[in-house]
Amino acid sequence: MRFHGIKNRIVKCLVLEHYKVQAIGPGKQVVKGVSGRFMSGQLIAIMGPSGAGKSSLLNVISGYKSAGVTGELLVNGQARDEQQFKRSSCYITQEDLHQPLLTVREAMDVAAKFKLPRGVKIPSEEILQQLGLLEHQHTKTDLLSGGQKKRLSIALELVNNPPVFFLDEPTSGLDTVTTLQCVKLLKQLARQGRTVVCTIHQPPASLFEMFDQAYVLADGRCIYQGDTEAMVPHLRSIGLVCPRHHNPADFIIEVTENPENVNIMCNETLNGKIYKSSKLENITTTSEPMNNMQLKICYQTEDESGETEIVLSNEKCTYKVQQYNEPSNSTISLSRMSTDDSSLAWMKVQKSTSRFPTTYFQQFSILLCRMLLQISRNRQALWIQTIHHVMCAVLVGICFFKTANDGAQMFNHLKMCVGLVIFFAYTQIMVPVLVYPQEVKLVKKEHFNGWYGLLPYYAALTVSKLPVQISLNMIFCTTVFFMVGVPFTIPRFVMFCVIGNIISLVSEGIGMAIGSMFSVTNGCAIGPAAIAPFLGLAIYGFDFAHRIPLIMNIIMKTSYIRCGVVAMVLTVFGFGRKPLECKEMYCHFAKPDVLMKYLDIENSSVYFEIAIMVFIMVSVRFLCYMGLRWRFAT
Repeated sequence: MRFHGIKNRIVKCLVLEHYKVQAIGPGKQVVKGVSGRFMSGQLIAIMGPSGAGKSSLLNVISGYKSAGVTGELLVNGQARDEQQFKRSSCYITQEDLHQPLLTVREAMDVAAKFKLPRGVKIPSEEILQQLGLLEHQHTKTDLLSGGQKKRLSIALELVNNPPVFFLDEPTSGLDTVTTLQCVKLLKQLARQGRTVVCTIHQPPASLFEMFDQAYVLADGRCIYQGDTEAMVPHLRSIGLVCPRHHNPADFIIEVTENPENVNIMCNETLNGKIYKSSKLENITTTSEPMNNMQLKICYQTEDESGETEIVLSNEKCTYKVQQYNEPSNSTISLSRMSTDDSSLAWMKVQKSTSRFPTTYFQQFSILLCRMLLQISRNRQALWIQTIHHVMCAVLVGICFFKTANDGAQMFNHLKMCVGLVIFFAYTQIMVPVLVYPQEVKLVKKEHFNGWYGLLPYYAALTVSKLPVQISLNMIFCTTVFFMVGVPFTIPRFVMFCVIGNIISLVSEGIGMAIGSMFSVTNGCAIGPAAIAPFLGLAIYGFDFAHRIPLIMNIIMKTSYIRCGVVAMVLTVFGFGRKPLECKEMYCHFAKPDVLMKYLDIENSSVYFEIAIMVFIMVSVRFLCYMGLRWRFAT
């Protein structure tokens, strides 16, 4: 299996310039003007005590978070082009989020369809073989172990072979053996020419020595940046002697408990501007005061000996780096990648002005197929929803069995209409509130890593839910309609089902809007609270309809439940319905027109009520879309 393409992407140098990160909340700065550089071919650990700003720094240099950030990141000496950089990098979150009902191979194939141009052969088998997942290719992702899920996260991003990897706590929750395997894998990826940057919390000595470079933070400031082998000599030079047989990673974290040590170490590295090396000369800086010093340039020149020269603020430091030559062949075999084969270290990808290698329609098609496959495999959820709709329909039918044509039961029919609307409203609003927040995290990661755009995702999400939702609603409506004995005419039956489906879609849209912006905990409180005003307006004033002020009538139109109740009453008792049977001496509401006049809806139109509900449906779904955009931008 081979990759095809025409453009080589090499990221050799990432430079931070006076990076600051403002936390959400007034007056708190989590990363305080740090600087530094990350080179290709190296496995780099961002370390520090809890709350030092490790994840915040990783989030901002990867572009995953941008709010409250000041500073500059240079890529190969040039100011970062956000769109190009996102195409050339990937971010793997601490939580391994995968589509739970897909197999490993299916997840790889879907990722390849998103990340590779059409016509490029899918390298799934080679990547899985290299990462030790080939024997688990038919296992569903939710059945994988923690280490296997972490390797799958890496495998999915290796499909288009990005030159820069960012990983947040890749060893979190893994046992010792699996942690060692994970770090070895990351080191292998780095040795193939990639820049691999990850956060890690106090690794053991055997693990720490596997990293090429350490970037240590304390109190939001850089206290060390350089080779891991140079850390102990550097600490000794400033009077902090690491005891023999003591883990250097533990020691440097322990000494940060003293604020004076943090100040000393931060000044020694000029908050990350000085790189400590065990093999090369230290990068020197100008004698300008630290608060005025900035890295102006970072450019590369190559002499005949193959050395690369980096210039930082007009002070020079030369050192050796591995060179990656332009491959003579336009294809590359992942299975033959090795540390010595530098000509095969970079995948050739097609240069494009778009962030995504596929069109929006292709993304929509792939997403829709994936979502429909997952829905069809979630048999338990389908059975639960089916049983729920059937049981509720039968219960409602039993309560109002064959009473729809009884003139003495008119108000019971009105209660039935209200109950049907409330059923559709509450059934659909809570499911996305409980389920969608977790999916948003996965979608944000895939969207950030350049799999697909937000618009095709949202379109596919909306369309994929329609078949099951409409089918279940039709089962409910049909069962209730015929059990209660509503006179059958095609227009009345069709409108009865249309109203139920529209109310269902509006409620689902409200639930998705809540789920896209809030966590499950907050959403469980906000969901019922959000629907309560609609319910209050829905049942307001039926017994004194003619005395309701005009302004209140206008406000009630904002309640889709009220509109649904009115539309349902107009459907059940309208469409030229004949007078109801009366078994009593006198039935005041035997004529449907009398009831509608009593409710002050005789001049209302069912189509107007439906139009209002459609407008509300479009509004809440647009709100959901904007909520997703807001979540992805923060």
